[in-house]
Amino acid sequence: MPVSSPVSSRTHCPPAPGRVPFLGHGPALLRRPLSFLEGTRTSDPLVRVGFGPIGLLLANDPALVHRLQVDTDTFERGRFFEALAGNFGNPLITARGHTHRQQRRTLKPSFSRGSVRDHVEVIGAEAETRLGGWQPGRVVAADQEISDLVAAVVLRCLCSTELDRATVRDMRETMYAISRRLLPQTLLPRVFGTVPTAGNRRFAAAVNRFHRTVDRLVQERRADPERHHDLLGALLAARHPETGAPLTDAQIRSEFLILLFAALETTSTSLSWAVFEATVRPQVQRRLQDEADAVFESGPLTYARLADLTFTRKVIDETLRLHAPMLFTRRTRREVTLAGVTVPEGAEIGYSPRAVHRAADLYDAPRAFDPDRAGPDDGTDRPRGAYFPFGTGPHRCVGEHLALTTMTVALATLAARWDLRIAPGTGRIREVNSSLPHLSGLPLLPTPRG
Repeated sequence: MPVSSPVSSRTHCPPAPGRVPFLGHGPALLRRPLSFLEGTRTSDPLVRVGFGPIGLLLANDPALVHRLQVDTDTFERGRFFEALAGNFGNPLITARGHTHRQQRRTLKPSFSRGSVRDHVEVIGAEAETRLGGWQPGRVVAADQEISDLVAAVVLRCLCSTELDRATVRDMRETMYAISRRLLPQTLLPRVFGTVPTAGNRRFAAAVNRFHRTVDRLVQERRADPERHHDLLGALLAARHPETGAPLTDAQIRSEFLILLFAALETTSTSLSWAVFEATVRPQVQRRLQDEADAVFESGPLTYARLADLTFTRKVIDETLRLHAPMLFTRRTRREVTLAGVTVPEGAEIGYSPRAVHRAADLYDAPRAFDPDRAGPDDGTDRPRGAYFPFGTGPHRCVGEHLALTTMTVALATLAARWDLRIAPGTGRIREVNSSLPHLSGLPLLPTPRG
C-alpha cells in the first residue's frame, strides 16, 4: 500500500487541534480517538492530520464530504478500505471502476426491496424467538443477544443457513476485533499490525477461523445441486463479464465475508445503541410501545406494515446520526484543488461521519438524542453531506434496506413484548473505541408488558 504523498498548498491549510511536537496527532489518536475526531471539525473546510509517515487531510465542509463520496473520477477508495481488504481480500467495498460496477450488479438483487420483502417473515420469526423468549426478571446481555439475532437473520437471508451459537459468537468477536483495529490500521504505519505480538497472533488465528467457516459454507453449497436464491447462490452463479469464468472460492469468500461483516457489525451495533437510547428514556420507550401495539394488533408484522412504524424508524435514524462511524478515507486520482488547497495525486483525504453528524452548525443540541429532530427530507436547509448513515454515491451501502428492515422489526418486537430498564447495579455504559463505536455492555432487566 503506498504511503500518501505529502500535501502541498497555495493557501494555508491548518493542522487539526491536538498536535504535539515531533509526535504530531499520534498521541491524541491513540488515547482518545472519539473526542479527537469530533474536535477536528473546525471552521476550516480542510485540516491536516499527521503521524509519522502517514499524513492526510480531513474534510469538514459537508459539500466537500459529499463530493468525496460521489466524484469517483477524482477520488478512489483510500487507506481505510485497504485496511478492510487486508482482512477480507478484494470485496465490493474496496473495488474500483468497472470491477466495482460488475460486482455491485451481481450482489444487488440479493439486497433489493423485493428480496428483503421476502425475508420479513424470517426476520420477525427470529426476533420473536430470540428477543421474545427472554426470562422475565432475569438480566440479559442485550448487546450479545442482539448480535446473535442479527447474525441469525443475516445468515438465513444471505446463505439460507444457520450456524451453531458457539460459531456465531466466535465470528462476532472476530468482527469486533477487526472493527477495533481498522482505525489504527488506517492511521498508523502498517508495521504496527505485523509485529508478532501475542495479540496480533490471536487476531490472525481468529481471522483464519472466520475464513475457514465461510469456506465450509461455500464447499457445502457447491455440493448441493439445488439452486438457492440468496447471496451465496448469486456469487456461485456469477461469471466474469469478459471471460465467462466463475468466481474462485477465494473471491466468493472475500465478497461474502465483507458483506457479512458490514451487515453484522453495523446492524447489531446500531440496533444495540437504539435499544439503549430508548431504554434510558421512558417517554421514548412508551411511544415505541404504543406504536408497536397499534401495528401488531392486526396480526404479525408484514412488509407493508413497516411503513406504519414511523416513530420506530425515527428512533433508528437518530441513532444512526448520533452513533456514526469514526472515519472513512478517499485517495486522489489526480491533482485537485479543494477549498483553495492544491492536493496532489495520491494524497489521502478523510472524513468523519461522527464529526459531521454531531456538528453544532448543522444540528441543534447535536449530542442530544432527539427522535423528533427534523430529518433530511423534512424541509430542513441542511446541505448535502450533513447526514449519510449508509454513505452516498456509487459506493452507497448495498445492504442498507436489509439493515433498516432488520432494525425496525427487532425494535418493534422488543417494544411490543417488554418494559426494559438497565439492570440495577450497572456502572456507566460507555462508548468503546472502534471504527463504529460499541457499547461497553448492555445488561437489561426485562419485564413483560401488560
